[in-house]
Formats: sequence, structure tokens, C-alpha cells
Amino acid sequence: MIPNPQLIRYSTILHEELPPLVWDVEPLISRGDRVVIFGEFASMKSWLGYSLMLHLGAGQSWLGCFPVPERRRPLYIDEEMNERTLRRRIKRLGMGAGIMDAPDLVFLSRAGVYFDGFGAGSLLSHLQRLHYSPQVILVDALRRVLPGDENEAKDVAAFWRHLEPLSRLGITVVVMHHMNKPPVQGKRSARYRASGSTDILAGSDASFAVERLSGGQARVTAIKARDNEELPPFVVELDDAGDRQGPITLRLVEGAGVEAEAFGLPT
Repeated sequence: MIPNPQLIRYSTILHEELPPLVWDVEPLISRGDRVVIFGEFASMKSWLGYSLMLHLGAGQSWLGCFPVPERRRPLYIDEEMNERTLRRRIKRLGMGAGIMDAPDLVFLSRAGVYFDGFGAGSLLSHLQRLHYSPQVILVDALRRVLPGDENEAKDVAAFWRHLEPLSRLGITVVVMHHMNKPPVQGKRSARYRASGSTDILAGSDASFAVERLSGGQARVTAIKARDNEELPPFVVELDDAGDRQGPITLRLVEGAGVEAEAFGLPT
């Protein structure tokens, strides 16, 4: 139990105004959400995560379609990629997006973050010593920071409990995760392909599946949305124009039913 939990009376709920719904990325991620983005190996999910945090740090609309109402302080915890690759990807994506200023976007690369019973507190204490207070934390990937077995519901439930110190501070937490391999016979819906226990998605407020298509394209499907209707799938494309040193762009694919009107957003 958290220290000194407060009772919430129905009479208070009834007579007070509804709490406002504040978006980090409208209408995908609301403030304080626990989000899971899961995909196959090499499905571009890390690229999506890098791009998302760049735009949150810059306060710029993501993919030119999803508004970021205000600049945030994002922390990207990368426990998979080495620092050299992390730096290259971030710089090239930033160049491609024309983002020259994201003053409060920071990264940890293979720092050994581990969300056991002391992990969130240790992370916050370390960040406090560095005079940094994150508003959004992205963790890549679940299997690197999860004590125990992702197939065991009790271990996954403990992981979500261990994130509560972050949630109580109103920090939005995005967790990158892996997909099971596609079945040999037939095709299984992305909804049921998150690797491990079903409690991984059950413990999230919003979740998105990423599936690689041909070339540099991937389809993103909203699997769960507690604060909004699940949006139709959209397709993104990663393009380096054949230059492995230059800018990389991540954009919505034209003509794939992904225009802003499809999401009920202003154009």
C-alpha cells in the first residue's frame, strides 16, 4: 500500500467538475498514462520511440498530424542500443524533422535501470542529483528492466506496481516491448501478439502494435485506449534518401487513410 492513501468519496466525485483530460500527444497519449508500444524485431518501433520523444521535447506536432500541446521534459532510457547507435539515430532523425531545439530531452544509454522494488526510487534520486525532473519517461525495452519472467503474470503485475512512484508524480511512462513471431499457419491479429503475459497490456492505459510492411513502412494499430476511442491504424515510412550519414525522415504515408480527418483532428 502507498503511504497514507486517501479515500475518494462519491459525493465529492458527483459535485466536482470532471478532471480535465490533458494530452501529451493528442489523441494517442494522455498525461500520466502508462503506454506499451510493442512490435516485431526490426519493426521500426525504436525509431517511432525516438521520433515521439524528439517531438515531445520540441513541443512539435508528431508526424504532422498528432498535436503536442506543449513542450515536455522527456527521458529516453535505452537499455538495448549502444550509445554510438543511439546518438546517430537521434541526430539523423532530428535533422530530418528539422528539430534544432529540444532543451529538456535527455537520454540514458545502457545505464542498468532495473524496475525492482527500489528501481523507480533509485532512478528518481539519481535524476534529482542531476537536477533533472522528467515529465515523460520512455523505457526500451521491457525485457531489459523487468525483474523475473515476462510470461509470469505475478512478475508483470509487480513491475507495474514498481512504476507507481513515477505514476504518482504524474509522469507519463512509455514502455517498448516485443511481439511474438507470426504463426506458421494463418495470420494472428496484432492484438494478441504481445510477447509474454496478458498482464503486460492489461496494466497499460494505452497500447499500440507496430508491424513492419514492405520497404521502410510500418503499420501502427491502436490496441487499447482508456481515455479515447481506439484510432484507425496508420502507416508510417522511414526514409534516408539513400544516404546513411544524412537526415532521416519519419512521416505518415499519403493515400493510406492516415490524413488528419481520419482521426477527427484539425487540419
